[in-house]
Amino acid sequence: MTPDWPADIHPVAVAFWFEPVTAQTVSPLTRQTLALERDGARWVAEVTVELSGPQAARFGAWLAACRGPVAAFRVPLWLHDGAAGSLRSMDEYAAAIGITRFADGTDFDDGAGFIEGSGQPHITGGVAARLAVAGFAPWTEGVLRPGDAVSVPSGSVHLLVQTGRTDIDGRMIVTIRPPLRTPIGRAPLATDGLTLRMRLADDEAGRGRTRPPARTRWTLNLLEDLA
Repeated sequence: MTPDWPADIHPVAVAFWFEPVTAQTVSPLTRQTLALERDGARWVAEVTVELSGPQAARFGAWLAACRGPVAAFRVPLWLHDGAAGSLRSMDEYAAAIGITRFADGTDFDDGAGFIEGSGQPHITGGVAARLAVAGFAPWTEGVLRPGDAVSVPSGSVHLLVQTGRTDIDGRMIVTIRPPLRTPIGRAPLATDGLTLRMRLADDEAGRGRTRPPARTRWTLNLLEDLA
């Protein structure tokens, strides 16, 4: 099994993007365009690494172990440093205000009610381009923000493109890209230290350009492993 991307090898440049798959039809009369999204959207990266000495030799050996696109491995999501939102939980909110309720568990007749929720941020389920999350502070915007990313299931990464305001129970529906390939149930909400399962795009990845004194530069094209 090929080891994951070496933790101490840091690229000098990275292009990391989400690549949709679309089919387009253009009217020959009006040039109006109809574009439809298809399955198979993926993450793509172009990574430039420049090393010398033992590090260069070790990285060259790692590339050889990948055997071109044969082996899949995990790489850091270099474009993402962590969630920009607060991730404030319902437990934190309840501790700050105190949990108050009527003895019989009822609320006000006008619907105002008391906060009775509890929990930590987590995913309650998801299908296609929607994720249901819960365990956040109620009536709050910015607990998750567009541009944040989540890892579910492990080894895949989804970018949040639309978020919103949590409800009284600390729940919210968010829109993600790429869409989920299969429906998911309850899962942890992983937003930091994300890694993505990828492969080298071709057989030429090991071809580095070396200049004296033995400093080698590689430009690698990576594709998300959809297997």
